[in-house]
Amino acid sequence: MALQDKITQLWVKATGRKINPTTHSWLMGPIGATNIIKDTFIYNLAEKENLEVQDSIPDSGLLESIEEIGIQDQEKALLNKKVIDFYENTSNYDFEVWSEWKGIFKPFGKLLHIIFSKRLQQLNLPLNSLETAKGLKSQIIKLKDKKTNNTKWTIWYRIIKSTNNVIYSGVYTTCKNPNYKTPLLKVIFPLPNGNASVVMKKTVEKDGSLLLSSDGNNFGDNGFYFTLTNHKGKYWAKYVKSMYEWIRVYEDSERVLRADHILNFYGLRFLNLHYKMTKKQ
Repeated sequence: MALQDKITQLWVKATGRKINPTTHSWLMGPIGATNIIKDTFIYNLAEKENLEVQDSIPDSGLLESIEEIGIQDQEKALLNKKVIDFYENTSNYDFEVWSEWKGIFKPFGKLLHIIFSKRLQQLNLPLNSLETAKGLKSQIIKLKDKKTNNTKWTIWYRIIKSTNNVIYSGVYTTCKNPNYKTPLLKVIFPLPNGNASVVMKKTVEKDGSLLLSSDGNNFGDNGFYFTLTNHKGKYWAKYVKSMYEWIRVYEDSERVLRADHILNFYGLRFLNLHYKMTKKQ
């Protein structure tokens, strides 16, 4: 295992808390190997749990149904139909993305790329918009029960075409946090001996857009978590209160479907990502 991974894991143990995987089941999720992440964990997970891999099937969504994240009937009636279709049929869309690292955080983006992202092929956040000028290759991969054909895990696997680097290899699911009555969206990024998870609550806005936010204040809230295991039954979790993000999915004035993704660190915006989503022809 790389030295930087060992240091990160020691930090999680020292500043986080021990957790019980049963009572904290909402934090559990797929973990990565100790070297490259990329798509390796997908096939390892399928083999381990005896699941069938279904890749890029038409009409495959990040969610089987928008109601999975606690959308009520009244909210669904208000929510833009294109937003619903995007989440339920994500594989039918092509993507363009623009990125902007803010001010003093630009060197941090390069450092993240050098130390972790390029080596692990995970979270290769684009350093500039030229990297993504040729677009993204997007795959929705479903891991399904071989007997029932029910989806166990959904992976959104995205590659920057110009560099062939993996920008995201994330598992999309939901969780029932103890501090909320309805399920929250949970995106899991497998890492060596653990994962990073972003837990997001939803808000349906008056204009029909969907706002997802990870801006909680305490352990158990929506937010950013590191989870770590020693593979011997012990688990640790770290709630990173300083990391906030918001994703707003909406239809613009020209009826184009878009998403704005904002990331903050200690209240300072460090990265803007903007997506344009269009139906495949």
